Amino acid sequence: MLDYARLSADYASYHLTEGNRRAHMIGIPLIVFAIVKWTQIGSLFPLAALALPVYFLWNRRIGWIMTGFIAACAAAGAFTPGWVAWAAFIAGWAFQIYGHKVHEKNSPALLDNLAHALIGPAFVAEKLAGKC
Repeated sequence: MLDYARLSADYASYHLTEGNRRAHMIGIPLIVFAIVKWTQIGSLFPLAALALPVYFLWNRRIGWIMTGFIAACAAAGAFTPGWVAWAAFIAGWAFQIYGHKVHEKNSPALLDNLAHALIGPAFVAEKLAGKC
């Protein structure tokens, strides 16, 4: 679970086509937004932030990017109705399924390794930060 290089390489092996990677660049942030919104205590702290130490253990840069993204999601979530989180979650998974069925022709990596639930957002964070 803590071998980020191995987990990241395994995750990347499920995402070889550009179409699938683009679908994930949209889908994963939508899913993360929904999870942050659903786990917010009041309008402040999202319990989803409890995953941040894992990101920092893996890679400090990804940890800071994920901290910023979770904070932005929490700020937006404080002013967003609950149905928007549901719509984001459903749309996010639709992008994921589309990417895997149409472009990659395989099943999501999450089905083979639950650690990919945390690797997916890190994968997108690295892509957005220009590392991949």
